[in-house]
Amino acid sequence: MRKGLWMRQRLLLPVVLLILLIWPGCENNFSPISDYNKQLVVYGVLSARSDSQYVRVYTNYNPSGNDPSGQTTDTGVHGAIVTMMDDLTTYRFKETAIPRDTTIRYSSDIVEYVGFPCRLRPGKIYSLAINSDQGRATALVFVPSHGFLFINTPMSLTDPRSALDDISVTIGISPWARGYLVRLFINFDVMVGQNWEHRKVEVPSFGDSLMTPGAYGYSTLTFGPSGSTSTVVFRREAYLGILKQQIERPYGGSFRLTTATFVLTQVDQNLFNYYNTVNGYQDLYTIRLDQPDFTNINRGVGLFGAMVEDSTEVWIQGLY
Repeated sequence: MRKGLWMRQRLLLPVVLLILLIWPGCENNFSPISDYNKQLVVYGVLSARSDSQYVRVYTNYNPSGNDPSGQTTDTGVHGAIVTMMDDLTTYRFKETAIPRDTTIRYSSDIVEYVGFPCRLRPGKIYSLAINSDQGRATALVFVPSHGFLFINTPMSLTDPRSALDDISVTIGISPWARGYLVRLFINFDVMVGQNWEHRKVEVPSFGDSLMTPGAYGYSTLTFGPSGSTSTVVFRREAYLGILKQQIERPYGGSFRLTTATFVLTQVDQNLFNYYNTVNGYQDLYTIRLDQPDFTNINRGVGLFGAMVEDSTEVWIQGLY
């Protein structure tokens, strides 16, 4: 027994001495900065709202002192060749400059590339190609096809004081859609001088008739299984709150209601994943990596996504 203990002590002593010799020379410096590789940064979201599409092209940068706010020169790429293709047409985007809302950090205009006329075709595949002296990049997007909306409880819109049900709408989602958002707007006219002017206000998805601060909220982008149907509900009390607090009270008898509009917005997988990742960290303590959380740009970073909107209206003129 004693002999075994003595042997273990003899074997342990050289190991301890070796560790003591190595310890003073061991360095393990930590750096939050990885190797810098210059590449294109591309951002473009195709939309069916207009016949113009926009793409922004930049390069990343390596700020001095590891402080991104120290970069005072914007890195927009000039002179790039930006093209987009579907199954029928090749669209050539033209470079343009857009004034900034604020010049606190950057004084130059925003560099942007615009495709016009370029009406988005739902249910189609679009490919993007960028060639510049700063690099090349490509991307692909599957644009969702049109969805549908069906109003389940129209009485709750046209006669909310007598109706007992909340406002319910059934939606159909495209097989290429990853997420959706349903909004409800009240359209009305206001007498300004001798003329009627159009106004629009969004209805919260939940709340009370007094519009109590902190007690109401609006619809947000929601995950939707591709090709599925879902039911979305707007609380009747929230609808009454908008009618009373934001229309009847401020405008008195100088308004007239016209229609209620439901808008279904569908987004593709790229845009939904980007949105969900960027908004996935709402606390101050999460450790963020210096690598992009999401990108679908080949040989670059950024986003190339798409969104499609459908709408339906309900006539509510006789409500008041």
